[in-house]
Amino acid sequence: MILERLGFDDLTVEDVDFDAPLFATSDPEGKGLGLDSVDSLEIVAGIRQNYNIRMTGSDMHVFENVNTIVEFVESKIEST
Repeated sequence: MILERLGFDDLTVEDVDFDAPLFATSDPEGKGLGLDSVDSLEIVAGIRQNYNIRMTGSDMHVFENVNTIVEFVESKIEST
């Protein structure tokens, strides 16, 4: 969902490091996946559209890496 939502048509799931920081500012090496705040809004919209999960400001901690987003979605699905 994330790759499609952000328009990364040239990448596959295998190309993505699920543990890499999403934002360069969160990465000590300054690399990360290179996402920005607009990308995070797209991910929030995708989560709501695909999984009917609403995210609030207190949920923003999940934007550490792809795995933390997956874990968040899975926990919300399991709790319903």
